Amino acid sequence: MGFEKLLQTIMDSDPNIRHSVITDVEGDIIAVNHRPGLTNYLSEQETIAFLKKAASSWKARKQLSPKIGKGLYAVVAFEKITRITFPLGDNNLIFVSMGSDTTRMDLHEGGQKQIITHILNILSGDPTKNNVNQ
Repeated sequence: MGFEKLLQTIMDSDPNIRHSVITDVEGDIIAVNHRPGLTNYLSEQETIAFLKKAASSWKARKQLSPKIGKGLYAVVAFEKITRITFPLGDNNLIFVSMGSDTTRMDLHEGGQKQIITHILNILSGDPTKNNVNQ
């Protein structure tokens, strides 16, 4: 699956997802998708700096993987957004931002855990799989 199609699949998976980005392991942006009609909280420069710092943190965690296992995802919660980082193979990362508002207006809209599980399933190649290890 191409990067743009993967990001669209992720965006389509839940209306609470605001923004999704694929970067290389240095945090350089490869592909971007964001929800139409929403205003980004960060400027383009702030976003780039934020992604580079997050990629650096992911690389630091990866150094511990021989002892604690491979990272599956990382969650950083702020008052306005929650950002979830997922590895995409050995050379890329996916960053997904969702609103921190926990009010759900639709039965099909998931909470943070359901969104994480569904994205892990998409990345595994089977979005219908029930991920019991998460």
